[in-house]
Amino acid sequence: MKRTFWAVAGYTAGLGTSLYVQKRVKKTVERVAPEQVRADVADRSRRAAGKARDAMVDIRDAANEGLTAMRAEKADLLAEFAGDEALHTGPARRMGRPGRATQSFRPRHGSRSD
Repeated sequence: MKRTFWAVAGYTAGLGTSLYVQKRVKKTVERVAPEQVRADVADRSRRAAGKARDAMVDIRDAANEGLTAMRAEKADLLAEFAGDEALHTGPARRMGRPGRATQSFRPRHGSRSD
């Protein structure tokens, strides 16, 4: 989850920076460039911004799809092993519903079995 958050945050920061640079370049071009060059730069800027937006949407959709699959897999595993008490010896035993810990995990000192 942390990696997904930071990946999305990085892509968002990159998108924001690219839009800021695009705006600054447009202002500079409008001051110094002839009309045809201005039109070409504006057109390319719009296409680049559109591609960046499309990439951001794809990344967001992929992250949401991954989270959904992860949650479904977790629910399947919890359902599969819910009745087998012998497997629940660690912190998972202390969990109530999936995703909500009812008690914080504190390792017991000297209880290692290795």
